[in-house]
Amino acid sequence: MRTLPRLAPRAELPYASAMAKLTRAAALVLAAASPLFILEGRALAQAAAPGASAAFPSEAPPAVAPVPAPAPAPLPTPVNTSPPAQPAPPPAAPAYPEPQPYATQSTAYPGGDPPPPPQNPDDGFQRPDISVRIDPFNFLLEGRLGLEIETQVYKFLTLELVPVFVTTEKPPTLNYESYEKSTLHQKSNGLGAISGAAIDAGLWFGGKPFNGYVLRAGFTNYAYTYESSFGTPTQHDSVSHTDRQFFAMIGSHNRWGAFTIAGGIGLAYELNKQNRCLNTLGEVACDDDKLQIRLTNADTYDLHPFLYPFDLLARFSLGVVF
Repeated sequence: MRTLPRLAPRAELPYASAMAKLTRAAALVLAAASPLFILEGRALAQAAAPGASAAFPSEAPPAVAPVPAPAPAPLPTPVNTSPPAQPAPPPAAPAYPEPQPYATQSTAYPGGDPPPPPQNPDDGFQRPDISVRIDPFNFLLEGRLGLEIETQVYKFLTLELVPVFVTTEKPPTLNYESYEKSTLHQKSNGLGAISGAAIDAGLWFGGKPFNGYVLRAGFTNYAYTYESSFGTPTQHDSVSHTDRQFFAMIGSHNRWGAFTIAGGIGLAYELNKQNRCLNTLGEVACDDDKLQIRLTNADTYDLHPFLYPFDLLARFSLGVVF
């Protein structure tokens, strides 16, 4: 291989050396600033648009959609390298169970049965309502005092017992046509002053006994003896009869606390039909619906009501409920 001879270095001039350094520095500055000139020229070129004319209308360049920035990559899930937490050990049971608080209706009952519900006050036996009344009008007009004793046997059903006491032998309504001159009297034909009793059942429309309207149905059994005296020498006549009737009555009751007022009207049918006819010679057989008693040798009085065999009933009572 052939080796070229090395040339000896030539001596550099001071001016040439300074120019070389200046040239090198300018090149470095231009090289560093070249990106700025390139970017500015590109922006001016994109912003400047050619002028439009009739021959060559301007056409706007199509808009370039911006390129969306790529979504950042998800961060990796950190791996839990710590050991799982151990559950706390249960507390040690005490040697003796703690006393539980007294159970009341407003406290909770954890781990136990709740108390039984309160009992309905309607359950069990309850004393039924009882009403006791008297009829002052029948007492004054007919001489018969009815004592009305009534008790509740169901929610809307009552049972009534009415014994009658004969208090006046010569009441105003007995032969009222000739009351002042009449010698007709009435007496009880039962147990002492009690002539008998009536029994009936009451159906209350309002569902509350002793207040509102009631429908009654029942039987009566009242025994009376009627006597008269007349003539000279004194003569006597007497008739005994038992009012055995089936009756129905509609009534109304009002109540203010323990005090009550009751009234009613009804119709009765005579079951014990008894007839007696008289003439001047004495008693004779007859088919008429009459029950006559002699007042004088020539006058008689019919003991049957004017609607016989039916009879009108009426009552007006005052009493209490307890």
